[in-house]
Amino acid sequence: MSRPLLTMLMALLLSASCHAAATVALVRVELSRNYGLVIGDILQQRIALGTPATPFMMTGLPPTGRIGNSLWRRSAVVRIDRTGQHWLQLDYQLINTPQALSVWALPALTLAAGTGTLSVARLPFSIAPFTPPQPFDAVALPPLQPDDGPELVALAPLALRIRLAAMALLTTLLAWSSISGWRYLRRGRHLPFARAVRDLHALSTRPDAVDPLAAQRRLHHALNDAAGEVVRPATLGRLLARSPYLLSEKKALADFLAESQAVFFGSQPAPDAMAVKVLARRLRRLEQRHAA
Repeated sequence: MSRPLLTMLMALLLSASCHAAATVALVRVELSRNYGLVIGDILQQRIALGTPATPFMMTGLPPTGRIGNSLWRRSAVVRIDRTGQHWLQLDYQLINTPQALSVWALPALTLAAGTGTLSVARLPFSIAPFTPPQPFDAVALPPLQPDDGPELVALAPLALRIRLAAMALLTTLLAWSSISGWRYLRRGRHLPFARAVRDLHALSTRPDAVDPLAAQRRLHHALNDAAGEVVRPATLGRLLARSPYLLSEKKALADFLAESQAVFFGSQPAPDAMAVKVLARRLRRLEQRHAA
């Protein structure tokens, strides 16, 4: 054999070896489980991409979606473990079932990179039917029974609790009403202007009421009770300091006291009893608002 021909053969062998190195034949592949699978199970396939020192850098990931009639590729991601090894992780779900125990396989893959390709062979696994076609030959199953009804809830305890709550609410409302009524009656019996209004009403309904100064004197007594002393025009300020809720009627009180003083010294006739009663009612309203 001549030297040029030998040189050409060596060059061809070297080129073939380089091409074989670029298309890696030996690939490490892991599968989460190879047996005991049924429809709906998920398989995880892990493919080593090169080595930690020289990882196989793919130009694209395998597409997700349906593969044939039996598999669905759910995801395709590249992960790196603690050693720096790159892994292509593929998740498949079984979407069909055989009639008998069978051996299926994950599809073969050809992964492309800028420097070559990586071929992954089919990966077999066993799959069982979801149920045998004829699970029972001689035993006859009873007819399908209806679903069990929901558990009955005992209503008697709930009704008792509702009655007790209603009774407690009624008792509270009655107690509140009683307290409010008692406070109203107490104000009517003990507060000075409330008693004055009641007495003035009694005076107006008496057929023998002939004293024209009775209404004026009764309101004077109420003012004295509220102030704790005899109220005159000079002591009106002390009454308002002790009962500041009467400040809005300061002018009316001053006019009433001045008129009362004028009547006492005989320079003016007795005031109208109705005007005195109207003033007493206004003072009672302020008094009750302050007491509440």
